[in-house]
Parts: sequence; C-alpha cells; structure tokens
Amino acid sequence: MRPPPRHPHVRLRVPILLIFLTAMLLADDPSAATLYKRGRQAEKKGHMAQAYLMYSEAAAKQPNNRLYWERSQAVRSRAALEAKITPLQINSDAVNSDWAEPAAPPEEATLQDLAAARRNLPPDKVEGDLGTTDIDLRGDSKQLWTDLAKKFGLDCIFDADYQPIGPLNFQLKDVDYRVALRGLEAATGTFLVPLSSKLFLVAKDTTQKRTELEPRTSVSIPLPKSMKQQDFNAIVTAVQQAVGLEKVAFDSQSNTVILRDTVAKVTVARALFNDLSRSPGEVVIDLRYVEVTLNDMLTYGLDLPDTFSLNSLTSWLNNQVSLPTNIVGLLRFGGGKTMFGIGIMMPTVVATMSHATGDNLLSAELRSTDGQPATMHIGEQYPVMTSGYYGPSSFTGSGTAYTPPPSFQFVDLGLTLKVTPWVHSLEEVTLDVDAEFKLLTATSINGIPVIANRAMKASLGLKMGEWAVLGGLLDNEQAHTIAGIAGLTRIPYLGPLTNMYSKTKSNSQILIMMRPHLLTAPPGAGGPARMYRLGSETRPITPL
Repeated sequence: MRPPPRHPHVRLRVPILLIFLTAMLLADDPSAATLYKRGRQAEKKGHMAQAYLMYSEAAAKQPNNRLYWERSQAVRSRAALEAKITPLQINSDAVNSDWAEPAAPPEEATLQDLAAARRNLPPDKVEGDLGTTDIDLRGDSKQLWTDLAKKFGLDCIFDADYQPIGPLNFQLKDVDYRVALRGLEAATGTFLVPLSSKLFLVAKDTTQKRTELEPRTSVSIPLPKSMKQQDFNAIVTAVQQAVGLEKVAFDSQSNTVILRDTVAKVTVARALFNDLSRSPGEVVIDLRYVEVTLNDMLTYGLDLPDTFSLNSLTSWLNNQVSLPTNIVGLLRFGGGKTMFGIGIMMPTVVATMSHATGDNLLSAELRSTDGQPATMHIGEQYPVMTSGYYGPSSFTGSGTAYTPPPSFQFVDLGLTLKVTPWVHSLEEVTLDVDAEFKLLTATSINGIPVIANRAMKASLGLKMGEWAVLGGLLDNEQAHTIAGIAGLTRIPYLGPLTNMYSKTKSNSQILIMMRPHLLTAPPGAGGPARMYRLGSETRPITPL
C-alpha cells in the first residue's frame, strides 16, 4: 500500500531549512578578511587584546598574507600590557618548604640564555630602493612617513598611541633612504622599528615606547681558544662600558660569550667584541745557527832525549843482559862483575804544522704571537749533583750508616735562545733576543763541574723579511810552549838550537741569523680605525 503524497509546502521547506543552516554555519566561521576588519575596528576603539586575537586568527587562516601577521606583531606588546595578568595568590602556610625559591645563580649562561642565543635574529634593517633623490614633502607627521616610505619602495604602520603632529615641510637634497628615514625620525620625534625588509613601525620616541617596542635579541660569540682570561675580562668590561649592555653571560663549556639587549646595541656590541677579540699578530722567525771553529798548531825544534837507560852488562847472579832497541850507542864504564852501560839516543829534528776548520749549520723556525716569548734549546742536558753524603759508611759499634741518595739537577748545555717579537705594523717588528751558551769545562769544585756560560742580549728593529746577524759568542785561545834541557833553554844562541817550540791557536765563533715573517696581521693594522655610530643612551640609532 503506497503512502499518501506529501504536501508541496513540506517539500519546499526542507531545502530552505538546509540552506538556512548552512548560512548559519558559514556565518559562525568568518573569513580572514572579516577577521582582519574586526581587528581594525577593535584597534581603533583601543581594544588591543581583541585586535591581536583577530589579526592572529586572520594570519592563521591565510598564512601567505604577510599583512595580517605584521599587524598582529605591531599590537602584540600593547595587547600584553592590556591583559594585565594577575598572579595567583597562594597561602603562605600551605606552601611546602621544598618549594622555597632557590638562590640566585652566578653570572653564568643559563639554558634559557643558550636557547635564546640559538634563535634566529629578528629583521634588524629595512632595505629601501638604492640611489639618492631630493625630498620635498608636506603634511602632518603620518602623511610624511607614508609618503617617504612609498618614495623608497617601503611601507609603514603606526603605533596605536601615536598622534600625528604638524603640518610640517620636510626637505632634503640628494639623500638615500637611510639618511631620509633618520632625518624624519629627528624631525618628528619618532623612532622606527623594522618589521621586515620592506615594512617598519613608527612610534613616538619615549623611554616607555622604546622599552615596549624595540626588539631584544641574544647572540652567542665563540671565543678563540688562545684567549686568556685576563684579556677576556678586559674586553667584556670595555664593551659593557662603551655600549651599556643589559646582560653579558659566559658559557664555560662551549667557551662562548652571550650578549643580550636591543638589536641596535647588540649589533654594535657584537662588531666591537669581534674586533677586540681578534688574535694578536703572529710571526714566524727563520733561524740559521752557524758555529765556526779554527785551530792552528805549529811545532818545530830539536827534540833532545831527556831520559837515559842504565843496563847491567854482566852475567853475575844469573843476570840476563838485554839492551833497549831505541838506542844508537852504549857508553860503558866499570869492569868485571860491575860493568854497566848507558844507552845513547839520537836527537830528532821536529817540524809540524796543522790547520783545521769546522762549521756546524742548523736551520730552524720559531713561531710566536705578539709579545709572547718563543724558546729553543740546541744541545743536551747534563746532570750536576747538587747534594750528597760524604761521611763515613759505618761507625764503630753502631752498624752501617744510612747513606741518602744524591740529588741532581739537569743543566741545559749548548745554546738556549729566547726571542720575543713585538709587531708594530704590517712591515716592522722588534725582536728581543736573549741568547745563552753553556759549556762543560775540565775543572770542578768539590766534585761539582764548572760550567762556562756566555750570554748575549739584544733588541733588533727589523722589517719583515730582513736578515739580522748576531755575533759576540766568541772563544779565543792561544798557547806558546818551550821544551828542552833545563838550564840550556836560556843560554843565548845555544838555547834556540836545543829547544823545541809549540804554538797553538784556537778560535770558536757562534753566529745567529734570523729573519721574521708576518703570518697574521695585528689588530688595527692595515687600515684606519673603525667607527661605530650608536647614538645617545636615550635615543640609540636604529639599525637600517
């Protein structure tokens, strides 16, 4: 059985009801443009928190529309002030003692500081159209900012509390966008906050507004491993006094310094810190060590025998007669069992001359930084006893005495060279040279050998790549010996004929040659000193 047909009005009402419900749902989900319009209305009425929510929802619906995000960022700080969040009141009696607030940490980098330093920096400058132009604008301050921004391909928005002044006439000749923007800041008593490379926010220049609107950032700067703690403290003090940073922290694990303040101050402080923390000038010194030895010896004269052999020439008492082989004759005296003989040796004529030279060449390199000494030792270490036991090894009736071991000190023999470079510029350097040459002599005092020491100190001003030769470590010895028969050497005319003469001459000289080369330029060399424009403490210059 078929049901009765529905009334035509019922059939028409169902589609209409569906359309009505769909329209209501669409009305509950406004578009991004509608949200942006509501945000503008709330901003004009002074409801910054509501305006920030509307702009944020609009930006979430259309992420590609940068205008929505920029408007939300422009009112974010004022929306936070309008919210006035009241802290939760907790009864002090109910607070557990374990919840006590910990003591303030030392001035070390916290995890929050490290996390903030790893974030990307906000936009710190605007980039207008390049080139220079003449400026001639009229109107109130808002109109001037809008027209000037368009002239260089930029856009601007205004703080909600900003009230325009004017009318004004703003004129400049042949300026770029940086000079024009800073000039309009000074003329209108405002400051700008870059939001992107093409958009900036304009607000009245007051301490409160700068605190609210100026972006703050943290940067981490790695330190050179060769930097000393004393130098680091001096650099931090200089940067803080010059810029007035809000916070400077140090992370000892990563050897990194963290700076936190406004973008304008951190930008200048980072550049200043990098300039001051540059490593000092580094120098390589080529060394040539030359030791020259000259030995001359001359021997001449008559070498007369000074010993004679006495030999028994009898066989009495089973004596075996033996004659020396180095005699040329035998002088006999006595007879029978008492006959003796004296061996006669022939004198020899001696003439000997010798000449010897020797040199020792050593090439080496020393590497050092400005003001830091570099030391090199050429030679060996010789142990010299400094203390020992010289008493008896035992005592009567008391057993063996304790003998303590001796003490030794190792002394560097040979050449010890210490060079300290002082870099003045890219072309000039001063070398402070301290050379010491020690030799072991043949004499000793109380069993301790005597060490001959020759030292030399000099200060050399050189150009890079220029050789310097150091002498003065000299040792000259001369010896003259006369040998002959006692009493005959001083007889005129007879003495020279019966004597033997020996002359010895020794000359030892050490030359040190050095040549400096610059590896790393010293800070501040090669150009004029850098200048940083920061502005006053109350009106810092906006980085553009």
